[in-house]
Amino acid sequence: MRDLTVTPIRWEHSGDGEFPYHAEVDGRSLTVRVNDFPAEPLYTLLVDGAELVDLDDWPPVWRRPPVPSHLLDLVARPVTTDLLWTWARRICGVTTEHAAEVAALLGLPAPTQDDFGRLFVQPSPPGTAWLQLCMNDRAGLSTVEIRFAEPALTRAELDACFGPSQELPRVHWDSPHLIAHAVRTPDAPLSCTLFSSFTAQPDPSERALQVTLRRDHH
Repeated sequence: MRDLTVTPIRWEHSGDGEFPYHAEVDGRSLTVRVNDFPAEPLYTLLVDGAELVDLDDWPPVWRRPPVPSHLLDLVARPVTTDLLWTWARRICGVTTEHAAEVAALLGLPAPTQDDFGRLFVQPSPPGTAWLQLCMNDRAGLSTVEIRFAEPALTRAELDACFGPSQELPRVHWDSPHLIAHAVRTPDAPLSCTLFSSFTAQPDPSERALQVTLRRDHH
């Protein structure tokens, strides 16, 4: 069998979060599986259902399919307090260990890996510099981190949506100012904490530069 990792292949979306890409080459059915990164290689290529090779990155000669229109519509939504509330509640119920499935639960396309092994959603939502999924090698999703292009949501807006916030101690004189909101949903196996980062003392009108949604165990 020829080396498929150096063969130009046009992939299509499968609609499956764990096996998001498929193609037909020389009469064989090819599937890409997204693994439990970073404990395992990011991708595995399967041929006719059998594992062929593990991949730490997407081969440059492979053509990834465009993001489906229904996901582009979701990615086009700016990050508001309502969207963060929805994501926080969904994170409380996340049990999958697969980054692509986590992204799908949040209504986002599967993340791509950069040269340092970090997982970013591309394109990131409007008004953001990046959106990163941080995965734990034992427990799956650790955090969803969102960096705004410019300071965005005010502390007053966050408190109005999530309830009173707690100011956290600064670890260094030039560390960002942090506030935290706890999110819990009835009967959910996990909880979530929203951390918001500010460059100055977080008064009600101060705007956050970054927010992090952390998945927590009770």
